[in-house]
Amino acid sequence: MKMKRSYILSLIVVLCSVSVSYAQQNMRTGYFLDGYTYRYKMNPAIQGERGFLSIPALGKVGVGVESNLGLSTFLYPSADGTLKTFLHPDVTDKEFLDKMKHGNLIMANMDLPVMALGFRTGKAYHTLDVSLRADVDANLTKDLFSFMKSGASNGVNSWNLSDFGVKGQAYAEMAYGLSRRIGEKVTVGARAKLLVGLARADIAMENMNLTMSGEEWAVNAKGKASVAGPINLETDANGLIDFSSITLKTEEEINQYLEDPAKGFALDLGMTADLLDWLTLSASVTDLGKVGWKNVVMASTPQTSWSFTGFNNLRLDAENSLSQELESMVEDLSDAINIKKDGSVDHKSEKLSATAYLGLEARLPFYKRLTVGALGTHHMDGAYSWSEARMSVNWALLRIFSVSGSYAVSTIGESLGAAANIHIPGLTLYAGIDSLLPVMNMTPSYIPIDACNTNVTVGLNIAFGKYRGRYMREK
Repeated sequence: MKMKRSYILSLIVVLCSVSVSYAQQNMRTGYFLDGYTYRYKMNPAIQGERGFLSIPALGKVGVGVESNLGLSTFLYPSADGTLKTFLHPDVTDKEFLDKMKHGNLIMANMDLPVMALGFRTGKAYHTLDVSLRADVDANLTKDLFSFMKSGASNGVNSWNLSDFGVKGQAYAEMAYGLSRRIGEKVTVGARAKLLVGLARADIAMENMNLTMSGEEWAVNAKGKASVAGPINLETDANGLIDFSSITLKTEEEINQYLEDPAKGFALDLGMTADLLDWLTLSASVTDLGKVGWKNVVMASTPQTSWSFTGFNNLRLDAENSLSQELESMVEDLSDAINIKKDGSVDHKSEKLSATAYLGLEARLPFYKRLTVGALGTHHMDGAYSWSEARMSVNWALLRIFSVSGSYAVSTIGESLGAAANIHIPGLTLYAGIDSLLPVMNMTPSYIPIDACNTNVTVGLNIAFGKYRGRYMREK
């Protein structure tokens, strides 16, 4: 199955188009939401109010995108109603570059439970689940886009483009979690996760220097790439990776790979503590582990310098469509990066990207069903790291219905979130979104115009057992 070159740069638009569906796969607005079934995925110490059994494909669907970039950053309307890219001469350098930050992150992922079960035994709460997870991250520096747009036209004859790249991975996760109360005020929890790696790809440019030499750019760069799983990387006559010829292996090869796939292990650890009758502290870290990938194809930039003519022929007109321009853009970017296949290694361990959470929840003394929560989140992933501080107001109107509203400031920007949950005997139903602002300005195709920074999480689960949450009936 061939991947056209234009799809690679079109990733920006594609990621925006699915954003109304994580931002990170965990709905952080739901961290303090009473009755939200999947809080244990952020902190394994948090116990469910009832037992639950997920409904396949409906138990939890969380897909989305987090980015400070939007469709309006890259596409601009013309007078005749057609679209032109940021490289069009009618789009000024200032008009485009004023929208860019130094580091521009795009993070898209999916967390789809195949099966999930939670149940209580005494003071302990157990969870079992099998999930499919996929993550795609891109770090696109402002200097990269500034060079693409301006080149030497603004009098700059030397550029340093560093720390940009793209990576993605997909794997299956089988987990067992245990949360147990210690005394009356402290709860500790852990989740052990067996991982089955499905595919992984990573391209990272650590350093890249471009210097104008006559009509060409002299390029000296340090970069590397790796691919694992049932994917073929074709090369040209010079051994350079041909990004137009990325293919999946044959069905027979895929089946053979799945008979003995990459494997890994990870841990989630967490705790909660009631500091006062009205104040609860919680902390956790998730995805502490790694996957051992097999037969990893390795690639890197050559040790020698090479020449590159630059983004000179990217103009949208009647004879050059948007898709053709994107394809030309990727061709030029591939020439600039100049990744060469080095060979393969039998085994290569790759750490997962861990995430740390720190929460503090205060119950109002005059009405304990209304709480205020503060949640700090830090995702640890090198150039793709991000942090967020989120405040929320949470209202458990009844033991069967609760709502939350949140406001966050993060590496990506500001966001407003909302979530609601119905958790009656026999059923839990919830829906939430971590950032409402982008969905308020969208195209007819549901693509956020100003920022691809939103998510939607919905779920329907079977509930069983007595309510064992915070708001028990007083005897």
